[in-house]
This record gives sequence, structure tokens and C-alpha cells, in this order.
Amino acid sequence: MNPQKIKILLAAIDKGSLTKAGQALGYTQSHLTQIMKSFEEEVGFPLLIKTNRGVEPTEEARMLMPAMRQLVDSEERLVQEIAELQGLRKGTIRIGTYVSTSVYWVPQILEYFQNNYPQVIFQIEELGHDEMINGLIEGSLDIALMSRPEDRASIDFIPILDDPLLIVFPPGHELSKYDYVPVDKLKDYPFIMTYKSYDQDPQKVFEEAGFIPEVRYYSRDDFAVLSMVQRGLGLAILPELTINEFPGNYDSRMLDPEAYRTLGIGLRAREYAGPLARFVIRYIKENIR
Repeated sequence: MNPQKIKILLAAIDKGSLTKAGQALGYTQSHLTQIMKSFEEEVGFPLLIKTNRGVEPTEEARMLMPAMRQLVDSEERLVQEIAELQGLRKGTIRIGTYVSTSVYWVPQILEYFQNNYPQVIFQIEELGHDEMINGLIEGSLDIALMSRPEDRASIDFIPILDDPLLIVFPPGHELSKYDYVPVDKLKDYPFIMTYKSYDQDPQKVFEEAGFIPEVRYYSRDDFAVLSMVQRGLGLAILPELTINEFPGNYDSRMLDPEAYRTLGIGLRAREYAGPLARFVIRYIKENIR
């Protein structure tokens, strides 16, 4: 069985579209359609279903996905091991990331590898917290730049730095009189929040304080939340890393008690990490501050 056909099928499933899979892999949609037709003839049953949103795996394809991902991972690890023995650094690494780490960390990582190891191919995907955990477990991601998961999450986590969580509000807001805003004062104000499945850290502030805030709007995007705060639509709790990358007409303060999210590297398990993933992890640990 041709491993390239498996890679194409998995790319189409992960991206939900043959067109997007083709863009990522360098094929035209018509060529991918022919390859998928050949693959289905080879296995003897359909693998993809067309929907209004794109394509989805058939039930048979879903049953095969764990074995297919394992085969693709093993082939990629073999390529990387051979390259390492040859003294080269090459291969493909798939990274999930928040918008904030994508803006702040990823360019530095890409610049280093482009200048020193141009044969390394990075596939970067901006995802939510739960999506990254699922991607690591299912094998569609090699590593994730994420905040510390809950203990019950079945992945390994390497902490890199603590990022303060700040309360953000429009200029001139009455909370600006505080140097550190007491968390219990937040009961009196409406909030704009990221979905917990996307970013769990702001929610933890309220859970630890023992109350549920009034939430007017939810969003997947920290920068969209900041834009709404500037319009006076509510307050928000956001990481300092995000705020530093989005200058605008708003004010912010530390919380009392202080709150942080621990950013780091998620991976399915350290023993499964290939040589390229280990090399990227080592670079991040030594250079990201």
C-alpha cells in the first residue's frame, strides 16, 4: 500500500477538504480525486464522503485512521532517523499553536530553522486547547505550543514559561484605580470570554474564586476579544503575551491574587517523539523566553 495515498487521505480528513489538502501537499484537486479513487478501488470500499462543508471520513476510514497515522508516523520517524545519522536535519513536523504563541514564538522558531536547516518543513495550525490535545492523541500533531493541560489529559507536557493573566478594560474604567484588581470585584461586571474548549485559563480564575461571571459574548480569538473590550462591550481576562502583541485603546492590570498560565510544549508521549521533534523541543527549551 502506497504511504503517500495514506498521507493524502489523512490530510483531506484533517483539513476537511481535498482542495486544502492539495494546497498543503502540492497537488491539484483533480489529481487528488484520482488518487483517492485509486485508493478506494485498492481497499474495496469508500473512504471519503462529500458534504456541504467539504469531505468527511467514512466509518470504515475512521476505523483505519489509528493504524494509518501510526504507519505515517513510523515512516516519517525513519526518514528523520536516517537524516540524523547522515548528519542532516530534515523532515516534516506538525505543530499546533495558539494565536498568541503563533505570533510570539513561531516566527523565531521558523527563522532559526530556515536559516540553519532549510530542509525542515513546518506545518503550523492555529487551534484551541482541546483541539491540540485531540490532535496529539490522534497523531495529527507532533507537538503543540499550549498551556498546561489538566492532569487527566493523556499527554505529556514540558513547561517553558509562566505568562501572567491580566484584567483588561477600556481607558478610564473605575478598575483603573487599582494597582492589582481584587478578583472578587469582578462579580459586578460583564465579560467577554474565549470558549473554555479553546482557552481554559481565564475560566480557571473564576473557578478558583468560586463564582460564575456574567458573560455577554464568547469568541475563539483573543484579538477579537480585545477589540470588543475597546468598544466597551465588556471586560476580559487575557494573557500578557496576547496583550503585548495587540496594542490598542485599552488598559490592563494584574489580578489579586495573581494568576498565570503555564505555557509549554505538549506531546503525545516523550518516548514517541522522533528525532526532529526532539530537536525542535530542545531549541524551544533553550531559546524561548
